[in-house]
Amino acid sequence: MRVKLEWLNEFVNISDLSTEELVHILSLHSIEIENVDHMAYGTDLVVGHVLSRIPHPDSDHLSVCQVDTGTETLQIVCGAPNVAAGQYIILAKIGCELPGGLAIKKSKIRGLESFGMICSLSELGVEKKYIPEEYQNGIYYFSDHPKLGTNALAALNLQDAVLDLNLTPNRGDLMSMIGVAIEAGAVLNRPLKPWAEDLFEQNGNPKLDVKVVSKDCVGYYAQTFENVQIKPSPWWLISRLVAFGVRPINSVVDITNYILALFGQPLHAFDQEKLGSEILVRNALKNETIITLDGNKRNLVREDLVITDGKKPVAIAGVMGGADTEITDATNKIVIEAAVFDPMAIRRTSQRLGLRSEASARYERGIDINRTKKALAYAGWLLRELAGAKPAGGPAFAGTKEIPLTWIPITEANVTKLLGIEIKKPEMIDIFRRLQFEIKDGKELLIGVPNRRSDIKIKNDLIEELGRIHGYENLPNILPASSIAGALTESQKAARIIRSALVGMGLNEVITYSLVNEGYNSFFTYNQVPGSKAVKLLNPMTQDRAFLRQGLTLSLVENAEYCFSRKMKDLAIFEIGKSFYQDFAYHGTETLAILLANRFAGTPWKNENENADFFLIKGILENLFAKLRIEVEFRPLERECAQMHPARSASIFYQEENIGFVGCLHPKFTSERGLDTMYVAELKLEKILGKESKTLIYQPISKFPTMERDIAVVVSNEIPAQALVDTIRSVDRKLITDVQVFDVYTGENVESDQKSIALHLGFSSNEPLTEELVTAKMNKIVKELVKNHQAKLRS
Repeated sequence: MRVKLEWLNEFVNISDLSTEELVHILSLHSIEIENVDHMAYGTDLVVGHVLSRIPHPDSDHLSVCQVDTGTETLQIVCGAPNVAAGQYIILAKIGCELPGGLAIKKSKIRGLESFGMICSLSELGVEKKYIPEEYQNGIYYFSDHPKLGTNALAALNLQDAVLDLNLTPNRGDLMSMIGVAIEAGAVLNRPLKPWAEDLFEQNGNPKLDVKVVSKDCVGYYAQTFENVQIKPSPWWLISRLVAFGVRPINSVVDITNYILALFGQPLHAFDQEKLGSEILVRNALKNETIITLDGNKRNLVREDLVITDGKKPVAIAGVMGGADTEITDATNKIVIEAAVFDPMAIRRTSQRLGLRSEASARYERGIDINRTKKALAYAGWLLRELAGAKPAGGPAFAGTKEIPLTWIPITEANVTKLLGIEIKKPEMIDIFRRLQFEIKDGKELLIGVPNRRSDIKIKNDLIEELGRIHGYENLPNILPASSIAGALTESQKAARIIRSALVGMGLNEVITYSLVNEGYNSFFTYNQVPGSKAVKLLNPMTQDRAFLRQGLTLSLVENAEYCFSRKMKDLAIFEIGKSFYQDFAYHGTETLAILLANRFAGTPWKNENENADFFLIKGILENLFAKLRIEVEFRPLERECAQMHPARSASIFYQEENIGFVGCLHPKFTSERGLDTMYVAELKLEKILGKESKTLIYQPISKFPTMERDIAVVVSNEIPAQALVDTIRSVDRKLITDVQVFDVYTGENVESDQKSIALHLGFSSNEPLTEELVTAKMNKIVKELVKNHQAKLRS
């Protein structure tokens, strides 16, 4: 909502406040001011009168003008095609500064001196889309005769600031000048100025038959006007529309937009001869269509609310009118619609058709039916004054005419309990009166909330109003009393350990979007719950962000693509975030993803680098699990994942449950995206966060020497090395303190379907170790390997 301060001052006196003071007060007590604009800018701009205009003797498009400023006559060389003698114009004198840093200086143009510049509106910074057509390609000239030498911006009514309000969805009452004026009066504790709100009402018999047969229409007014003159609007109205952010078109359209800005009540004008004398408001029929004002054919559904001429649709209610009943320059008889529709119905249709407008935005927030008739009456008065129109009977109506006040009881004790401060009853009454609420004083106050304040439903809403008008800055800074000491949950502690451990190992944390496109969730499906579906947003900002992601790995890959395109190819990144899915309910689970690419660490002056590979990322995970004091198992992938290398990937199991995967990205996948070889991992953290970890038991270092043995066995290619390690440890978990794989060999002297695995074993004890004891354990290890894995010692 854009608020022109000159217009606001017409309702409540703010003339003694600077723009900065007003912005500070409103921001503190009411509305966030997003921006402060000026529609036009220029120093030393004055009103001038063109006394004469002659062609430039040395140019076929320049003119030489004599301009009276009230105190002197200046010669101006002008290139505008529409400059003429007798015009009252905007003159930029020598020394004037215009937008873009343009400084006006005395100059010589084609041999003739020029002592200033006659300005167009665009040269003052007015956007071209807001400039009336007659001034689009030339200078602006006043239709009246303002006093010479006065401030030209003031004469244009563009000298003041425009506040751009950042409204919350619940404050639909502030989407009108009247609503903002009531709010400003309450905050500033200043009365509203009297204004001619009821200048015009016609109570004759209506010339229309209006029927409503849909629950989505609250109330519908329509009135016919004759002898309408379609012509340009006066500048005072145009200047306010420009500040409001609406392009002026003609007198009738401009009046409907003016009422929209003033009352927050959308109006629509039909050509009465094309419409007829019957209006039926209903829901669309199956396969019904309409061509809207933008020339597009719209396919309607049953949920769409339409205005019809009794047979066919002539407008999509609250969204856009139809081309068949459009106002043209030949129109002289119109029907003005002023209606209130169900916010949800308008939002559904507007969203489905992709049509958003100032009108639909107001309908979606809710319109006050109690002001609708007044808005129509005021529009009728403007039509009479500015378009020469005459009413053909009074307004026709169908629906609910008025919604009563909502009465809510409140006491001083209620306020003290919620705000923690005492606000006496007299101040409460004063604040509610400033807000223009009705009050019944008794043992407790009964507050009558008008329909325009649809955000106030319960007692706490009233207390919030008291708090903000009283001033949040007046609330004492008191910490809440509590006997509960704050602490992290076990899950939060584990998440911090994970983050700290990964950063400590040299990885960088990234944060990526949770909202993704539809195709995102078809990648890296290994961790997805079987039979689950992606969660789709009801109201996405864009189709590229219409779904919640089911995993994090592709987000890191997309991050890598961004980095690679900027020549950053050494990556070690991770993200902790939510993955989402739905089955019979909606779920959000904590997930960890890691990505490594190219150089991970190294010593440049020795030309030594450690590059990303499977064992590096597996080692990072093993260190992480050691920090969490949990034991996991790496196994071959249970099923194919198209984006992962089938021979360089593994699944991760914790307590016999699959919690993730780790491995190399498939070469085809990386080459299609212009990436190098990359290694990724993704873990379902909810499986391990907060779970009871292995108790850490400290033991004294053995006083006796350790003993070491090496063993090499030949096993089937299908048997993972980890299986051999687990079997060896199971022989004696106390005595065998270390098992490491140091070689895997395939080739000469080994069958093609077999491999040789060499392991280094460490034995330690708090008692002296003997050769006989260790040899006995080694023999048992060999027996267990033969028994469980059909292994044989390699000679």
